[in-house]
Amino acid sequence: MTATPVRRRAPVQARSRKTVTRILKAAAAIADELGVQAVTTRTIADRAGVSYPSLYRFFADREAILDALMERHCAELDARCMEAERTWKITSIADLLNNELDLHVHYYRRYPSSARLWMGGRTSAIVTKHVRARMQNLAGRIHAMLVSAELIPAHTDPRALLVAIEMADRVLELSFRDGGDFDQAILDLGRRALIAFGRDLSGDLSPHPGPS
Repeated sequence: MTATPVRRRAPVQARSRKTVTRILKAAAAIADELGVQAVTTRTIADRAGVSYPSLYRFFADREAILDALMERHCAELDARCMEAERTWKITSIADLLNNELDLHVHYYRRYPSSARLWMGGRTSAIVTKHVRARMQNLAGRIHAMLVSAELIPAHTDPRALLVAIEMADRVLELSFRDGGDFDQAILDLGRRALIAFGRDLSGDLSPHPGPS
């Protein structure tokens, strides 16, 4: 399924911006408390204390609201990642993957509603679109950092890093699965597997032929 972003009216007046903020905060709170499946325009309007016509002035439907939430979440997380990445001294693939994992764990534990939206919203085509785009962008950025640090050759298949990022995302999903409660044991097991994968990549990043 291809997700098409829903066009929404950008608020201009301060009162309108406050209304949009209330709508998005209400949607995030519902997703956090009840899961993304409970996020509907009706429940959002009721929680935000706005009329249905007011909500539809800015958002065409539920997917448009989720689209706005994911845009904000991804922009904030990416900004934090890139700020931290500039301070890291990269010595190995495993260390870089480990640092990225720690950064994401810290963010999701500090902002649990974002974790619920990211981990639990993949039945939504819009949420899935943002998840896939961010995984691709993060893998590309890590590929560029490793090439710059001369830890991998420039011709290294970027899909190798995408696999690593998808593995890390799965570890995070399992770690936060039970209602947003964090499972340290799952994280520790997943971290070992991820770091082992990173070390294996550092030993051999050349493509292998498939079975004959």
